[in-house]
Amino acid sequence: MILIVARILGEVFAKLGVPSVLGELFAGILLGSSMLGIVSPNEVLKILAEIGIILLLFEVGLETDFDRLKDAGTKSLVVTLLGVILPFFFGYLYLTIFLI
Repeated sequence: MILIVARILGEVFAKLGVPSVLGELFAGILLGSSMLGIVSPNEVLKILAEIGIILLLFEVGLETDFDRLKDAGTKSLVVTLLGVILPFFFGYLYLTIFLI
C-alpha cells in the first residue's frame, strides 16, 4: 500500500509540475501517524526509511549543478554564515543575561 500510494502521489505531483519526490514524501506523511495513521512505524519501516533517505540524498547529489552552485556562492555563503553565527550570538546573549 505504501509503494502504491507513493507512486500515485508522485505521478500526480509530477503532472502538476512539482517534483515527484515531494508527492512521495507527502504519501508518507498522509499514511503515517502525522495524518491518517494507517501505517505505524516498526523496525523494518525505520530501516527502509533510513535507506530511502540515503538514496534520496544520493540522488540529490547526482543532480547538483556545480555551475549554478558557484553562481549562488556569495549569497549562500552569507546566508550560511548568518545562520550559524547569529543563533550562537543570541544564545550566548541569552545565557549571559538571563541565566548568570
